[in-house]
Amino acid sequence: MNYLFIGEDEFSKDVKIEKIKQELNLAKLDLFNFEIIYSKNLDLKTLQEKLLILPIKSRKRLILIKNASELSADIKQYLLSWFRKPFSHISLILDVRRINPRDHFFNQISRRVRLINFRQSKEINAFTLARQISYGKIKLAMRLLRQLLLQGERPEKILGALRYQLKQERLDFVERKKKLNFLLNCDIDIKTGRLKPEFALERLLIRLCHF
Repeated sequence: MNYLFIGEDEFSKDVKIEKIKQELNLAKLDLFNFEIIYSKNLDLKTLQEKLLILPIKSRKRLILIKNASELSADIKQYLLSWFRKPFSHISLILDVRRINPRDHFFNQISRRVRLINFRQSKEINAFTLARQISYGKIKLAMRLLRQLLLQGERPEKILGALRYQLKQERLDFVERKKKLNFLLNCDIDIKTGRLKPEFALERLLIRLCHF
């Protein structure tokens, strides 16, 4: 199965990619069998080489091409042909934020792939991050954390949301106390300058998700 992602909701796209990885059983080997390619400055020879690489201990490799609207004309022409007879060992995702309805390339591609529309971006906040941690989804949590910090979210607000989420979870006394200690130590690390906030929060996420 090949896909065309359209929309601005990057978080929902990440969630869908994780589901596709699970369907393809890439979880333990996605370092080898999952690759992200950025369209800008991508040349045809490089793309062809990447499409020829075989998966390791899996039936598929998953390749995500970001900002596919920026692909060069020769790559688009090649992909039009490729999608008519795609390689059996490759699942390809073309990712765009928006497309022109009159765009010939995407009109042709959409007939040969699974088209998934991601509408307007969902609001991402510290409580969204806290929920992903409670589910144990470390990769998504890390992406959310970096996005929140880039948006200027304050570390103390993130810690507050995590503390609130812990109070809502059904945990035994020992587990609750341990996780609250993780939060306290992170807070101390940040306030004393022992660690940079992003490093302290990343370590906290790993501890909470793997506890």
